Amino acid sequence: MAVVDKKSLEYIPNIDRMIREKECRELTTLANRTFWKLEKEGKFPERIKIGATAVTYHLSEMQAWIRGKWN
Repeated sequence: MAVVDKKSLEYIPNIDRMIREKECRELTTLANRTFWKLEKEGKFPERIKIGATAVTYHLSEMQAWIRGKWN
């Protein structure tokens, strides 16, 4: 196990946190139907499959989408 101190963090590239679908819906406050519709139309950040039924999203993309600066 590696120990990371503040000084070494300067050399680590920004790591984008992944959020699960539930957290994504909470951040956007979209209804399920709207969420799926926007995603299908390509007007919403793309999901990333991490398992048979689990998906995640990049937090940075969600924040950009909320601010109206995505895509």
